Amino acid sequence: MRKMAEILAERNKAKEQARGGGGVAAIEKQHQEGKLTARERVEKLLDPGSFQELDLLLTSAEDRLDDRAGGIPTDGVITGYGEVNGRTVLVWSQDATVLGGSVGVVHAQKITTLMEKALQARVPVVGMIDSVGERPGDLLQYPHFYSLESIAKMQTLCSGVIPQINLILGPCTGALAVSALLADFVFLVRKTSYLHVAPPPDGVKGEELGEAWMHAQKTGCYDVFAESDEDCLQKCRQLLSYLPQHNREKPPFQACGDDPNRREEELLELVPTDESKTFDMYKLLSLIVDKGYWFEIRRQWASNLIAGFARLGGAVVGCLANNPRQKAGCMNLDAADKMASFVRFCDAFGIPLLWLADCPAFLPAVDEEVRGLIRHGCRVIYANSQATVPQITLSIRKLYGGGTLAMPGTGLGGDLYASWPALYQGVMGPEGAVSILYKGELSAIQNETARKERQKKRIIEMSEHLKSLEQRQPQEFIDPRDTRPFLIKALRLLSEKSQEIPSRKHDNIRL
Repeated sequence: MRKMAEILAERNKAKEQARGGGGVAAIEKQHQEGKLTARERVEKLLDPGSFQELDLLLTSAEDRLDDRAGGIPTDGVITGYGEVNGRTVLVWSQDATVLGGSVGVVHAQKITTLMEKALQARVPVVGMIDSVGERPGDLLQYPHFYSLESIAKMQTLCSGVIPQINLILGPCTGALAVSALLADFVFLVRKTSYLHVAPPPDGVKGEELGEAWMHAQKTGCYDVFAESDEDCLQKCRQLLSYLPQHNREKPPFQACGDDPNRREEELLELVPTDESKTFDMYKLLSLIVDKGYWFEIRRQWASNLIAGFARLGGAVVGCLANNPRQKAGCMNLDAADKMASFVRFCDAFGIPLLWLADCPAFLPAVDEEVRGLIRHGCRVIYANSQATVPQITLSIRKLYGGGTLAMPGTGLGGDLYASWPALYQGVMGPEGAVSILYKGELSAIQNETARKERQKKRIIEMSEHLKSLEQRQPQEFIDPRDTRPFLIKALRLLSEKSQEIPSRKHDNIRL
């Protein structure tokens, strides 16, 4: 009978070999490419000493796929759990030093099993993707066992129950790319991440077809852009600090010592009362949130809409703000998608919503219309009207036309609509209204100088008329300097909000 010490020594040796991944040369190659190894990534994401690995020795028995005896170390993916800022998360990290991090049956089984545990335990799951794709030999031989389909199915089951974050830290192609986008948040890294479905055409590298900066600017197939692996992992830790562990837990409260009654004198002169002039919405946000810090989502894409997480009086809030320095703060179809997905996430996880409105309506452009502006705009209406979390809209200056649907006030079920004193709102601005209502009168005036004078007079009259109507809309006009204390008090008022929705299987949003 073998002694326990002998068995333990044998197991420890096997574990040590498995932790070695693809070997020294493969690890060195990973570093030369500017990337951390799978284990280094796990260690940097989690609190020191908190990682507990699972299924370390679970691996494919198909030795012919690898020259070394003993199968494929960890089957190319590390799985387990640990803590981020003292809160439990489950993690999986593909090991590119082992068969390129390719997904085989056991590899997929380990990820699927981990996600099942995350769902049962109600804790977030973070995936670190660095893979050449599916492992053809393994999956062709066992087509009905675990595969990317099993992972994708678990992702949809976890959606809206636990936060899911995928970090693209290398190649992510084919079906794996589609699966990656099923997560709530997707991180990309400059120069080392690339993401595409179809094989690249002849003469084109995968890095060129789906490189990170292209996605950040054009496709929106990401949420956070990072400069390196280290930067990506640190930003993931920051994002997790704003998120609850699951959909039945409140977002984490974090007192930071910033006075909830702080008034900001700078806000009084920050925004010009002339609605045609621009201002810095980022500066405005920094002056009202705790310590001036917040976590932005999709900054490089649809930059006419700002979205992200912040704290007000220690409480987490999802912020949405028009950016007057990009497309004059107009909404467009990309901004509509950006808003709808952010609102739905916040609503699913009980995060209050704050809209800071300075919107001249949806962008009047032919290419926007022919690309489906109406269809994308419907998503915003669905998301805003279905949200049951506390919702506050603050008009900073102007809110016209379809902008009232995107920055919704109380019309779509919001709880509080307030405004700074200089408010311009209505179906359209005074210039647009005059051009329609007085088109005949103005066109009949032959003298150009006289016509411009009459037009100017009509615009002034229309502005006064619209202003007289607007006074009845907001529930409160506030001093800009009191924005922070006003919002904190409002969030405290609404903190225990409860709202029932009609019973149904699911909504039928037009996708």
